[in-house]
Amino acid sequence: MKSLTTKLMFAAAALVAAGALSAQTMKADIPFAFQAGGKLMAAGTYRVDLSRPAGMVTLQGAGREGAVIARPITHIERKENTAKLVFVCGRGPCSLVQAWSGYSQSGLLFKTPKLDRNEEASLAVIHLRLDAAD
Repeated sequence: MKSLTTKLMFAAAALVAAGALSAQTMKADIPFAFQAGGKLMAAGTYRVDLSRPAGMVTLQGAGREGAVIARPITHIERKENTAKLVFVCGRGPCSLVQAWSGYSQSGLLFKTPKLDRNEEASLAVIHLRLDAAD
């Protein structure tokens, strides 16, 4: 009985530690203007919270950049170990298209404005880092 109790305590501690890691706020240095959640945001340093309910992502600027909450349209059922934001860039401002918290969790996919069929697009990947304030 004592062995079972010990195993359960270790399992519970592992779950708490995993939850704490995934709930940490991250930072992103985004060097271009972008759209997220239907709002145009300026280039700058953002605190990124990927632990919101229903998979929503909050980006809060460190200065005058403001804040936005982006709601995903679906999950991406692929595991990714790198925390990052992915933007699609065309002629206009870049648009947030994916968010990954890392920790082998699935990603989030966001709705983006349609590109003109003759418009060339590229992807910009911004890696997230742990926020030292946490």
